[in-house]
Amino acid sequence: MADNATSETQNKRPASPLRWFIPLVVVALVVVVAGVLLLNPGESLEDETPPEPTPLLARVVENMRDVDSFQLLIEQQGAAYPFVVSLDEGASTVTATMRRGDAQYVSPDTMYANVNLRISALPVMAVELYADGLDQWFKLANQWIHYPIAEGFNPGDLIAENGGFSQALGQLDDVAYIGSETLIDGTQTWHIQGQAGGQVINDLLFNLLYVEQDVIVDVFIDKTTSLPAVLEVTLPGTATEDEADTAWHIEIYDYNGEVTFDAPNGTANAES
Repeated sequence: MADNATSETQNKRPASPLRWFIPLVVVALVVVVAGVLLLNPGESLEDETPPEPTPLLARVVENMRDVDSFQLLIEQQGAAYPFVVSLDEGASTVTATMRRGDAQYVSPDTMYANVNLRISALPVMAVELYADGLDQWFKLANQWIHYPIAEGFNPGDLIAENGGFSQALGQLDDVAYIGSETLIDGTQTWHIQGQAGGQVINDLLFNLLYVEQDVIVDVFIDKTTSLPAVLEVTLPGTATEDEADTAWHIEIYDYNGEVTFDAPNGTANAES
């Protein structure tokens, strides 16, 4: 009799709350995940159809030719790459390296740049450059000097049909689609890789360098704008015991942004 009473008491105990709580949690999680996928379909990279790299690069080149301005951040990484430059209006030359440069291009053929040069064991020297077509100025000790420090450089070459970005993007050999990648700032990109002649980096670095051998070009294209966000140009076979291959990391940003520099006095674009 006591056993029957105990059994009836156990049968009348209320069900554990976990019996209902766990299924509700599972349903809620499924709803949340489904909502995220619906609101952010681009985040499902596995389901994305890989683009054809060559037509994509051709479209990127055309888009670049339509912009009014953009800014560049250039960082030289790995083994240093020395070049020869004159800072005394051609009286003499020195061997220098450039680890960093910031620049802004304004259509059709104007550019301002601020580059950090290292000459021998001297402290890093900040040199400002201004080019309006082939007309060039550079600034040392707070004084603008009218002299072509980068002989033959024309900012218009950056987007010319057979130079600069056109060559770096539209004339690559052995082109391959590497995959979708998210940059450190969250930009979703397509990663394309190819090979190009050394003139690519000469054009992109204001004609200060003289690279002859082929380079490897990695292009990271913003999926939203179909414009390049980052270029990484690597010079194979230049690594040392302490340094990786010479490479240039080039960020392109602030497309169609406001002009952030003033032209030197005496130039056609100087404010009166």
